[in-house]
Amino acid sequence: MSGLFDIDEEEEKETPSASFEYQEGKKNGFKNLVNESFTAMQTSFDYLLKTIENNPDRIIFGVDKIIILGKLATYSIPLEGLIQRMRNPYAGGTGLNSTTATFKGKLDGKEASVCIQPDHQNVANLPGCDVLDSYFLMLLNDDKFIQQERHSPLRHALLNLYGLSASPASAAFKEYLNASMEATYIPEESAVEIKGTNGWKWKMSDGNPLVPGYTIWFKKPRQRAWKKVVQDTTEFEYGYHYDDVFSILELLSDSPRVLVEDETYASDGYFRKMVAPHYSPLEKRIIADEKDARESAES
Repeated sequence: MSGLFDIDEEEEKETPSASFEYQEGKKNGFKNLVNESFTAMQTSFDYLLKTIENNPDRIIFGVDKIIILGKLATYSIPLEGLIQRMRNPYAGGTGLNSTTATFKGKLDGKEASVCIQPDHQNVANLPGCDVLDSYFLMLLNDDKFIQQERHSPLRHALLNLYGLSASPASAAFKEYLNASMEATYIPEESAVEIKGTNGWKWKMSDGNPLVPGYTIWFKKPRQRAWKKVVQDTTEFEYGYHYDDVFSILELLSDSPRVLVEDETYASDGYFRKMVAPHYSPLEKRIIADEKDARESAES
């Protein structure tokens, strides 16, 4: 688009005028800008239609939604929200509406909300249908985009959907967890193993249907059998923070070091208390902290 209303500070500042010629020129310039945006929108819509027509078995229409059959899951996008956003971009906030993910090949059953933004840095300057086209292509190739660092909402959504059990997303999760955190994902056990500090190893699992959170085990150096230390991570003091696989793995990868050496808020109080009986430096730290707290209260 032209820079009709842009001001170049290096050039002489434009002075507005009430003259007919000036006003007519500005009006025509505005009209040209709007026409250019309509043309760009039509062109982008043609590309969007081409994407839909090139994938007739994977982009389909329900009663009131567009359904994308991804390689890892099924995604349902409400039509009303899309049309409303295109009809009036000033209504309903910014960005794309939330998409619903369900099991691959299914429309009912367990759902997860997916709030993904298109993979464009200059998205604000793109026609709406270009953004939508990019979004559709991303969901069609979810197995590739799930590996990209910036698409954590997609990873979180599919982990919320499938958990750690074997699923169509298992191979993608295994690749990502190994590459990003050096963690070993074992879908047949609904578990992830990761190395901690001080020679410790950790395992977390969501395989027990009676446990709403994750169960955690550890192995010390030269210890052969796993020792359960946390039955349910929903008992964590900061459960709102440690409520997903990635945040818990980050904590485990720096444990037990972080439990002893860092400030208490750098980990979780409940987790520290559960680990303390199995690690004397942590037990001593907790005893010392409690003593300091009592002395401070008495003084």
